[in-house]
Amino acid sequence: MSENLSSFLGNAESIPKRVMPIFFLIDTSGSMEGKKIGAVNSAIEELIPDLRHLSESQADSEIKLSVLKFSTGCEWVTPALMSLDAFDDWEPLDANGLTDLGAAFLELNEKLSKNGFMDRGAASSGFYAPVILLLSDGEPTDDYLTALKKLQQNKWYQAALKIAIAIGEDANREVLKKAIRNVELLFTVNDIGSLKKIIRFIAVTSSQIASTSATVSEDSAEAPADVKDVRSTSAEHQMAEAAKVMLEEEKESAYSSIESTEESPEPMILGSDDSDDDDEWD
Repeated sequence: MSENLSSFLGNAESIPKRVMPIFFLIDTSGSMEGKKIGAVNSAIEELIPDLRHLSESQADSEIKLSVLKFSTGCEWVTPALMSLDAFDDWEPLDANGLTDLGAAFLELNEKLSKNGFMDRGAASSGFYAPVILLLSDGEPTDDYLTALKKLQQNKWYQAALKIAIAIGEDANREVLKKAIRNVELLFTVNDIGSLKKIIRFIAVTSSQIASTSATVSEDSAEAPADVKDVRSTSAEHQMAEAAKVMLEEEKESAYSSIESTEESPEPMILGSDDSDDDDEWD
């Protein structure tokens, strides 16, 4: 490993791009059936060309995507961290079953490790801290707290930019708050148009922000030792500020107003009762 890195020092053009991983954790339980999972599928299908273009435009980093679906149990839609070029066609996800969020947390913990996705096909110059995007519309049906506590010990998870989307009013926002570090990065969407818009905004903006963060070498099984999950990162603050700007720009058509304080910020709620252009879930 050190010999390979040394050989790169004299030839900057040969240095491989760093990997910028984006992980989607998608609720595909029965309550997501119909318009909700349809909106998620449509959003990701439309998002992939945007991320591909962004990845190709970055000189020193490559975006790679991985998708984990969870319902009764969980399953990786992608066999590994995938290059955007590998997504010629997005295979639509179906929705049925329970909401085993804990199983998804345990599976993510397994893959965010030296023996998981984070060492497969790694660039010699390492990884950027991952982006983790969790989407759910309901209540967990398994022991998610025990699984989350284990996941929170994972250094990659601690270093990650973590964002959650609560889909509809029935989503348990308190559960989703526990899975992220900064409550300002919990978004609630109340209609199809808002869901599609926020998925694209989060994925593109977070990948741009995260690609400026510190990297972790391939030969390290853990993220930097000084990263603490209780402390908001600079990337999270940047993401929250970008989201506030986006809300201000879109509030007249699709977004409700948002009030927050430094001590107790409120989750961002997207979609309003006055919106005639966006379909409701039912």
